[in-house]
Amino acid sequence: MRAWLPFSLLTIFIWGLAVHQWQQATDGWTRFKRLGLLGFIWILTAFCYTPTSYNFSGDVILHYIQWGPVKLNPVPFQQLDTEFWLNVLLTVPLGGLLAWNFPNWSWRRRIAVGLLTGLTLEGGQFLFDLLAHVDRWVETDDVLTNWSGVLIGSGAYFLFRRIPGLRWLQK
Repeated sequence: MRAWLPFSLLTIFIWGLAVHQWQQATDGWTRFKRLGLLGFIWILTAFCYTPTSYNFSGDVILHYIQWGPVKLNPVPFQQLDTEFWLNVLLTVPLGGLLAWNFPNWSWRRRIAVGLLTGLTLEGGQFLFDLLAHVDRWVETDDVLTNWSGVLIGSGAYFLFRRIPGLRWLQK
């Protein structure tokens, strides 16, 4: 039960942000965009902060450091397998939703937010594993793949919004 506490608390926090956005948004379209972003952030918390494990790589042995209950893998690119690429795809929607909600951000800010996303997700896993034993791995690869996923999603947004049938993305 204790392992579910971080996700439960984050769910309450995201719900509070959603209620705040609902009240603050000046129009329905802005409300829709912001709630979509918060909804996807909640999905990310479910993937990253619940005591579940996903293994799309088969029986792979990674070298890691054990720090209390936390398994740390500081060596990047040990396995460029399905799980590596799925981790990139995990944050592509976040990058697109961030670009849709904040189209005027500079690319410097997008790069920083992408890096902050990876660091936050892995730092949270480290902290929550120490405190609540959510039994997650903390990996350098995940920081890099989350970062690149946010950048790919952001770039895709700017490409897709130029397509004539998708001009509504510019609203």
